[in-house]
Amino acid sequence: MALKGGLSLLAGVAVLVALAWWFGIGGVVAALRDASPRGLLIYLLSSIVVLALQAGRWRVMATAVGAPAPLSRFMAARLAGDAVASVLPFARLSGDPVRAVLAREGATPLASATAGVAIDRLLELIGNVLSVITYLAIFSLAHVGAASSHASLPLAATMVGLLGLMVVLVVQFARGGRPLAPLYGARARRWAGPRAHWLEGLQRVEQHLIDFFGAHRATFLAGVGASILIELAVVFQYRALLEAFGVHLDLPVLLMAMLGTGVARALPTPASLGTLEAVQVVAVGATTGRADLGFVVGVIMRLHETLLVMAGMAALCALGFSPSRLPTGAQEAPTP
Repeated sequence: MALKGGLSLLAGVAVLVALAWWFGIGGVVAALRDASPRGLLIYLLSSIVVLALQAGRWRVMATAVGAPAPLSRFMAARLAGDAVASVLPFARLSGDPVRAVLAREGATPLASATAGVAIDRLLELIGNVLSVITYLAIFSLAHVGAASSHASLPLAATMVGLLGLMVVLVVQFARGGRPLAPLYGARARRWAGPRAHWLEGLQRVEQHLIDFFGAHRATFLAGVGASILIELAVVFQYRALLEAFGVHLDLPVLLMAMLGTGVARALPTPASLGTLEAVQVVAVGATTGRADLGFVVGVIMRLHETLLVMAGMAALCALGFSPSRLPTGAQEAPTP
């Protein structure tokens, strides 16, 4: 596993070096030199607003399933979980066990904290899917050519299908169904062997989800509204980030760049190193005809990602969770 991670990191560094060699660093240096202090302050404030909205949505859901904690704790746990997820595979999901552990306060059961994270993650996925569909629609309308519209159709269809699956899952929970039962049933317990007791925790989490969707449907709908608000705030955040460095993108191009960032985060390279920059070269280059601008955008977004990781690692330490113990903490997270 360590060897595989090391090879992925080396591959990412190689891609980044190759991009810098091909496009040069003149554009990046110019953007950094022309950075606006006022623009950076607006970006910083917008980032705090986005984090507060994300943590606030999570806090409301967690409180509904019996896992309350101060907003500041949820903000720190959100930063920490995202930092862990950026250096581990499985995109954002790999940081969720850390979030559940760090957000617990007092005698809060881990099953309740995990259910709160699961609901928040579902809401975030719904917001992401709705955003992707909207981004593609805006891009297709702005670029009327048949080629751009046809290229967007497969991804849009996939997103609509994913949204449909999430709706089915929510309806099952609301009706008292147990869609996760195959994951902790008799066959799963035989497969798990001595670790079968972990599956009891999963069963308790599912019961919390059933209770939540049965008794707090209005809260969930409010969470969907909050997710849409968060996505709008993220668009403003990225616009503020780029404009702070003198990079001005039309809205459709900005949305495609943001979509590219999401794709890069799903790739297995640690911290999306190299892939983030390469995806921006493709996304911005394809929409503006300037691949060199895509490299500048990728480096600026790299600075954003690095800032978040540093803040997340600081939050880990502040909450008493040493980065050197991340693998152990991640493994202990499912324990009820």
